[in-house]
Amino acid sequence: MTDLLSLGRSGIRAYSRSMEAVSHNIANAENPDYVRRSVELTDATVSTSLNPDYFAQSGLNGVRVANTVRASDEFIEAQVRQTGAARIRTETQLAWLERLETNLDNAGSNVGTRLNSFFGRTEEVAAAPFDNALKLSLLSDLDAVVDAFRRTSTNIQLTSAQVAQGAELEANTLNAALENLNKINLNITRTKEGSDAHAGLLDSRDAMLATITEKLNAGISFAPNGTATITYGGQQLAGVNFAATVTAATNVDGSLALQVDGVSVAVPSEGSLAGLSRAGATAQGRMNDLTTLAQQFVDDINGWQAQGFTMAGAPGAPLLSMTGNISTLAVTTTDVAALAVASADGTPNGNLLTMPNLRAADGVETRWNNFLAGFATNVASVRSEANAATALDEGARRRRDAISGVDLDREAADLIRLQQAYEASARVIQVARETMQAILGVF
Repeated sequence: MTDLLSLGRSGIRAYSRSMEAVSHNIANAENPDYVRRSVELTDATVSTSLNPDYFAQSGLNGVRVANTVRASDEFIEAQVRQTGAARIRTETQLAWLERLETNLDNAGSNVGTRLNSFFGRTEEVAAAPFDNALKLSLLSDLDAVVDAFRRTSTNIQLTSAQVAQGAELEANTLNAALENLNKINLNITRTKEGSDAHAGLLDSRDAMLATITEKLNAGISFAPNGTATITYGGQQLAGVNFAATVTAATNVDGSLALQVDGVSVAVPSEGSLAGLSRAGATAQGRMNDLTTLAQQFVDDINGWQAQGFTMAGAPGAPLLSMTGNISTLAVTTTDVAALAVASADGTPNGNLLTMPNLRAADGVETRWNNFLAGFATNVASVRSEANAATALDEGARRRRDAISGVDLDREAADLIRLQQAYEASARVIQVARETMQAILGVF
């Protein structure tokens, strides 16, 4: 009779624990960091040997709770971290490249548009070289080109500074995640394996690992008890009772320079820091190209001016100056009389008629258009890469969710099954009680 009571009691305890796990699954169905759990049950076998003269006896004593099991696949989790890092890198890079594209377009008033207006105005002045109003408009268009160069330069520099700030913020987030992982590792070492608390800590560990690998493609190794050790570039980032500090700075070429506890490491190939590094390098490269174009524009216009003469017969003086970066680019005069519109032979519009030569294949306007077209191609390429990386990441996450995710239909079916098992165990106790009462009733 006591065997029946033990069987029923063990069943009630085991299935109660199992239903509790199901209830946790249902409650965390929308929690992206939660991994589905189940309770592993084993038979509670009892072995006895009361007297060496007799054989040892063994018998079943119901069921017992062995462990709380997380429905997690280590290899699929690693794949999700890898595809997630690639997706974050391309998305980060694309976001900044699109901002650079906006900087270059300058709300439609870009350098190319202003150059086109300027060269078009020179044709009007060539048709009426004595019209001072047209000449004043020509100087105004020239100033508009200069302003477009300066504004574009300022916007790109602002974007570069924001990329650097973004890298610092990402490094701070990474350091916080490393410190949190260190604390989680310590708690894992102090928690019994297979318990609910241990499973919760492993969920928190995986959430921190996801955050870390979204920043850079670090190496991860696991101890048998579930603690994680993170390494990157030959340096340890986090472990048990250890967390490094990562700092990010900007190189001359715009890319990032990373250090782990003061030791320089290579720029990551994946993750948000990789995307920021590539975006920063692209921004600096476009800034260098813009500076080259601005210098060519200064040389072309001043060269054109130098070969002509003013209406008063004086040699043309420089119209533009740029003593340093693009911020120093300026028009040197607002006097229409300083325009060298005439040629050396005295033709009033002779020098103006040579202006179309500056729009040749190697001219600033053509090079600007080629510059924009090349950058647009670069953005389109990164966008395609981002779409492919997103598709791969979504596929990996679907495979993971099929194993680790909570399916409410499945949980409902398990809840019904476990409830019936619980009721059956309770019925065993009731039968044992009724049988005991019937026996006692005989006396």
